Amino acid sequence: MTQARTDKPCPYVTDDHVHLDPRGRGVDAVREFQRAGGTHLIVVHKPYHSSRGADWKTGREWRAQADITLELARKAVSEGGLAEGAVGVALAPHPVELFRLMERLGPEAGETAYRQGLKAAAELAQEGRAYALGEVGRPHFPVPDEVSRAANATLSYALELARDADVAVVLHTESATPQVMTELAEMARKVNFPLDRLVKHYSGPLTTPETNMGLVPSIIASRTNLEGALAGGGEFMLETDYLDDPKRPGAVMGPKTVPRRTREAMEKGLMDHEKAWQVHVEVPVRVYGLVYD
Repeated sequence: MTQARTDKPCPYVTDDHVHLDPRGRGVDAVREFQRAGGTHLIVVHKPYHSSRGADWKTGREWRAQADITLELARKAVSEGGLAEGAVGVALAPHPVELFRLMERLGPEAGETAYRQGLKAAAELAQEGRAYALGEVGRPHFPVPDEVSRAANATLSYALELARDADVAVVLHTESATPQVMTELAEMARKVNFPLDRLVKHYSGPLTTPETNMGLVPSIIASRTNLEGALAGGGEFMLETDYLDDPKRPGAVMGPKTVPRRTREAMEKGLMDHEKAWQVHVEVPVRVYGLVYD
């Protein structure tokens, strides 16, 4: 791995959370990211159109969905212009799928099916095909108490699986607050999962120990968030949460956003070379093991 050189501009730009979709722009979005100065991506699994009703019952059936993500990530390298080792994958059935499975199969069978999906994702991680389990966590909208209980139970299970597979975890939960971060940190401690590999996706600028409780905030890359994160100090990563949804072009943020925001912050003197190395290299290396050569 290339060592940080604080006397030179960081040649790397990492988007910590991107979705690709076979119905969307796919490789074209990756090329746009690369042309804007982006070099590294974490491609995160999402429920694809074919599984909107959570139409799987077994881990084997869910792996067919995981294969879509893995193929999209492969193309990001083979056709998207990114280097070998520059694209990491996060795999897991999305927390919203737990809700859908429990609705379709019933509470007990739905939770069992979801756990089988998590186990399948962990097996792929152990095979070296994923850098993280994610997104896992809780639905971001109000759900019945039995779903909330199951979400917390399956999140603890996912943390155990990731601990044993020695990979990171990418969290999808309700909006991050110090109280939410405290609860998540306590769940991780109970199963001995390292907080410095527990990523809070779609985070605001919670970069101090008093606000993130030791978790790694993945900051959604608005100008306000980035400026707040830089002013607060502390470690973080940047993400767009690009959805690659043909019905919502550019949502949540477009592929060029992280390179552009980084360049703007450097030009304004808000981000120095050392901070750029930390955000785009040092933290992703520690959390995921991405390769920067």
